[in-house]
Amino acid sequence: MKKLKRMLMCLVAMFSVSVLAEVPPAVTPVKEYTPPQLSDENSWTMVIVPDTQAYVKNLRNQGAGDMMFSWIAENVDKLKIQQVIHLGDLVDDNINMATGVRNNQTSAEQWKVLSQYFERLDNIVPYIITTGNHDIGDGRYYSAEDRDSELWKFFPVSRNNKWKNTLWEVGLDNLNRRTLENAAYRFTTPNGQKILIVAVGFAPSKKQMDWVQSVFEHPEHKDYFGILVTHSYLDSQLKGGRIAIEHYPVCKEGGMAGEAIFYNYVRRLPNLRMILCGHISAPDDWRGCVNYQTSKNWAGKTVHEILFDPQALGGGWHGNGGDGWIRLMEFNKDMTQVKVKTFSPFFAYSPSTCHLAWHTAPFNEFVIDLTK
Repeated sequence: MKKLKRMLMCLVAMFSVSVLAEVPPAVTPVKEYTPPQLSDENSWTMVIVPDTQAYVKNLRNQGAGDMMFSWIAENVDKLKIQQVIHLGDLVDDNINMATGVRNNQTSAEQWKVLSQYFERLDNIVPYIITTGNHDIGDGRYYSAEDRDSELWKFFPVSRNNKWKNTLWEVGLDNLNRRTLENAAYRFTTPNGQKILIVAVGFAPSKKQMDWVQSVFEHPEHKDYFGILVTHSYLDSQLKGGRIAIEHYPVCKEGGMAGEAIFYNYVRRLPNLRMILCGHISAPDDWRGCVNYQTSKNWAGKTVHEILFDPQALGGGWHGNGGDGWIRLMEFNKDMTQVKVKTFSPFFAYSPSTCHLAWHTAPFNEFVIDLTK
């Protein structure tokens, strides 16, 4: 009996080691650090910034967030950065006058710091923002109790002069205000291709998604490469697929999850070719923070669906905010492929840690084929 018990204990130990070994490392050290650079001088870069709520909610994390935005501003010319896209959950509390277990900054302090981050980019590069569940609501539940947001107070449409030639239309929110929560941007790449990027708020209503559809179906946009930015859409690599249902108050009042967005709208739009989202993360496990999958629309075109939200890396939900990870998406000259890389200005800052600044696992460094 004792021998059998020992054997069982050994099997359990072996299984545990096997499971732990499958968890990808938080960082993938390189022998020699090389700073980001274009692989081809004719390429250009789109920068993806994930949820920043955990950087702004605690005073101790705010410097890491500022480091990310400062690095982006300093590399606009070098990397030919055409736009910076934030995936929502700008702050942790839209309206909360008190501090608590999760944070030591009030909502007003969080919005102020977030606004200061973006001052690094103002009048330097266009950026696209929208609301996550933490950016709306009044704090009675946890987030997303209603669709009101403080976003409009800090990000008026006149704020960044780089929107002058890119911001095409600002849609109405559910309180009939025109804010950057729902906005459409048009870009011409350095090589002449046309790109349409449409941002829509968290758990969009039918009214919001009807507006999105009208933008993509506008006659002028027939030949544009369309990108939809919304906070919540895709589930993580651990679960896979699009999010079918969410339980926030606004979701129970008509707010759409990822499956509904795809089946009611995305698959009907032949020029909508890419969707970028955040929202889903996992404590110190990359597989719970990222995902990439493809779907086909009714025109037979591939829709590239990408999740990126490493906010729970670097110590979990109440850690350092996400180790400073951002995504660099390098589009080639002909817009036939995108090289996706995952980089941390936070780690790159010091010679002591710069060897940790690239995460090169296959789910964080890959090539997207845009020809299909």
